Amino acid sequence: MMKLISKAIVAGAMALALQAAPASAQSIEWTTGQLGGGWYGMGGGLATLIMEKTDLDIKVVPGGGKDNPMKIQAGLSQIGMGLDFLSFAAVNGKDPYTSKNDKVMALGQGWSDNPFHFLRAKEGTKDFKEAITGEGLRIGVNKTGSSDELTFVRVMEHYGTSYDEIRAKGGKIIQGNPSDLVNAFKDGQIDYIFLALGLPGAAFVEVSQSRRDAELVSIPADVIDYLNTTYGYAKGSIAANTYDASIQSGEVAAPVMGTMIIVSSELSDDTVYTMTKALLENQDRFGSIHASLAHFDPKTAWQTSIPMHPGALKAYEELGYK
Repeated sequence: MMKLISKAIVAGAMALALQAAPASAQSIEWTTGQLGGGWYGMGGGLATLIMEKTDLDIKVVPGGGKDNPMKIQAGLSQIGMGLDFLSFAAVNGKDPYTSKNDKVMALGQGWSDNPFHFLRAKEGTKDFKEAITGEGLRIGVNKTGSSDELTFVRVMEHYGTSYDEIRAKGGKIIQGNPSDLVNAFKDGQIDYIFLALGLPGAAFVEVSQSRRDAELVSIPADVIDYLNTTYGYAKGSIAANTYDASIQSGEVAAPVMGTMIIVSSELSDDTVYTMTKALLENQDRFGSIHASLAHFDPKTAWQTSIPMHPGALKAYEELGYK
């Protein structure tokens, strides 16, 4: 009889323990950027914030702008950092992707935007189109294969020109990192720079402090529209007073290479809603995670070039941003 009672007590205790034990946290993988890079630190900080506010368990792993959509499509990761125009290309199966990544959706955009800067020497009088299509263009762009350089190729495509044609017209193209381009500009080797940087870009701050007079020039609306509708770049500008008056006289129109947070369509609405709400309710902490996150605007973050996840949209709507 005592054994039966003991067994009953043990069984009851186990049942109570199981009822009291919390459900195991849902595990999610967040793919970011290179180890030590901006995206890696940014993703880690945002993931930590979400885990503090929810019962989600997020593992942050290195990745890259081109590969992250494919990792989500394959189910290797469920959330990731992405570039707007690459995410657009991935979803639509456009170059550099060979098939549609239809499981990729957005949690929002504007998580660290990089507007394209077009700088010209003040002794030059050519506007953007004249400079790109005219004779004797001497310009600096980022290294071959970079997002900046790919964008410049698309600008040339819009105007029906190419590197070969620029050179045939007596032009010169120097490719290198931002520091290389600034030095080439200061030394008079080039008269123009085309480069995407977060604001304020250190390269252009350096130019503003140099002896060579220069100015930032708006990129024409037709170019911005072309990049937006054809490739999914965001439209934007460089606000007045971002740089010293020596190189900027007012607001400068520009296409924007924006950072998106992308998520898998296979994540439940409730999970994505929980993550999105945790982020939106703690925007005051963004600047301490990464300085560029201080410019995040939830009122426009849901206006993405790829479909928003329904769970994310619910959070933006509930908090009055949509």
